[in-house]
Amino acid sequence: MKNRPKQATQYEQGRIYKKPGLPPGTLVFTGKRKVQQTMLHITKFDDVDVKRELITNGDVSRIHHGSRMTWIDVIGIHDVSVIEQIGLKYGISNLLLEDILDVDQVPKYMDLDNGNFLSFQSFSYDKTSQNLIKEQISIFFTETVIISFQENVTDTFQPIHERVDNSKSRFRSRMPDYMAYALIDLIVDKYNEATQYFEDKIEEMEYKIETNPDKTLKQEIFKFRREFINFLKTITPIQEAIIKFKSSTSESIKPETKIYLADLLDHAQHVSSLADTYNEMIYALYDLFHAELNYRANGVIKTLTVISTIFIPLTFIVGVYGMNFDQMPELRWKYGYPAVWIFMVLFTFATLIYFKYRKWT
Repeated sequence: MKNRPKQATQYEQGRIYKKPGLPPGTLVFTGKRKVQQTMLHITKFDDVDVKRELITNGDVSRIHHGSRMTWIDVIGIHDVSVIEQIGLKYGISNLLLEDILDVDQVPKYMDLDNGNFLSFQSFSYDKTSQNLIKEQISIFFTETVIISFQENVTDTFQPIHERVDNSKSRFRSRMPDYMAYALIDLIVDKYNEATQYFEDKIEEMEYKIETNPDKTLKQEIFKFRREFINFLKTITPIQEAIIKFKSSTSESIKPETKIYLADLLDHAQHVSSLADTYNEMIYALYDLFHAELNYRANGVIKTLTVISTIFIPLTFIVGVYGMNFDQMPELRWKYGYPAVWIFMVLFTFATLIYFKYRKWT
């Protein structure tokens, strides 16, 4: 079973890609391995108690449910056998498991007979590396169990754990549908962090264009544009997924949860509005870059023109008196040499003053 992904994939710069022509439901992990081993964080809680357990050997049979709700947070989805065991245990079809393992899925929501499935792209800003980190997060939940799938070991859901640990929070009285909403809400909040990253980056690019618009900056703008496109193409699908989630007729989604989903949709639409604005600003970076280059080129041409305007007449004068004809009275004039210098200096200053007056320099 573990050899199957290797036979069904090809590699490029550490990234795994599906070979074309595989039958639907073929389980192939298409991302980069980001953790050493798959870990299962089990959280069981009710109104009065919270219990946690960590399973690191991939033994799905050790998962036991709580009296009210069980949250299974899967960290690292590279181990296809573990994901397949979870699918068998909770009735998740291979088609959905295939979507979980394909880390470039478009955000979506699916209403199933035995539960609900959501898949989202999460973007978070790493202040240490100053990079935007992309991670696919998938969620499957029923009336008593919710399973989240993450690629990497991060503190993405740390705020949710803190809310669960707070005995005064009403979070413990909620059901998996509210937990799914809370996870998605956290993802959308991180989208806001991503928009702040793009805003700061745009300001940085504008400053660099103004101060040093070189070829390296041009490549940096292209790279930044591609990074933003990866973010932008998930915005509309995430709104559509939230709308479908809110409109679902599944009995496991309570009416009060749909109120929160309506508010979540407003937040997603706000992010979409910001993304559209930044998209226009990033496109404008190209125009600003070329405009700055043209402005600087015009400045160089203007300087050369001023220099030429001054020195062409001076060169003409020097050339005339450099011909050395015998019949040139000025050549034998006692004050001819200083007179020519005085004239050339006065002409130079007069030309510069004229250019300043006309604001050509």
